[in-house]
Amino acid sequence: MLEVVNVTIGYGKPLIEGINIRLEKPLLLQIIGPNGAGKTTFLKTLSGLAKPLKGHVLVNNIDITANPEAAGRFMALLPQLTTNKQMSVLPISVWEFVEIGARLCYRKRGREVSKEELRNSVREALKYVELDPSTWSKNVWRLSGGQRQRTLIARVIACNAPILLLDEPLSSVDPEGKIDITHLFRELKKEKIVIATCHDPEMLIEQTDLMMLMGRGYYTIGKPSEIMKSDTLRRIYGESIMEFANHIHICDYHA
Repeated sequence: MLEVVNVTIGYGKPLIEGINIRLEKPLLLQIIGPNGAGKTTFLKTLSGLAKPLKGHVLVNNIDITANPEAAGRFMALLPQLTTNKQMSVLPISVWEFVEIGARLCYRKRGREVSKEELRNSVREALKYVELDPSTWSKNVWRLSGGQRQRTLIARVIACNAPILLLDEPLSSVDPEGKIDITHLFRELKKEKIVIATCHDPEMLIEQTDLMMLMGRGYYTIGKPSEIMKSDTLRRIYGESIMEFANHIHICDYHA
């Protein structure tokens, strides 16, 4: 059970105030909002990496607020990741990258795993994201954008955490790859609480159980059918909302 109790996020200045959420079963919560709305800050707050200006985050009634070690017992975070020249020369394979992440997750829980169990976790995670075995020994920074994103998702899956926090899991993925990856979420949400931010709400809409809209100091949460309405979206996106027949278009480069 994940509880967000009267949380205010921000760095010195509030971005969103009084966030209250209670999630008690496996599902997919999709977070949308314009650039700078606070989506990434919210995920960091949930994971303990950022301290809320007010309020608390609890898992199973354990306070994990601003405590990444405590949060790591229950959560695995996929941050937004960009490749720069320094990263591109790091000699780390796909397998090693996933294995290191999984080992760190287990250590945060105070649990040592055998080499065989760790190998099985890594192997199953890589198979789960349908990453071809021929890439497992390749440098993760030399992969295509889609292959690298699959590797990143495999890294959090290998942690076997009950709560997954995914910041733009479909970024840098080609259109066909995005469709393939969205199918993974249908299975993941059967077993875990998955919280994901996404630039394109429609990509995950079929898998989404709850949607959170945030921006301009405001947030609301509900079923996609309740959130994806012009009057609700207009409060965040303003004049960027355009309606065509039964379709709503958000004219925002970072929707």
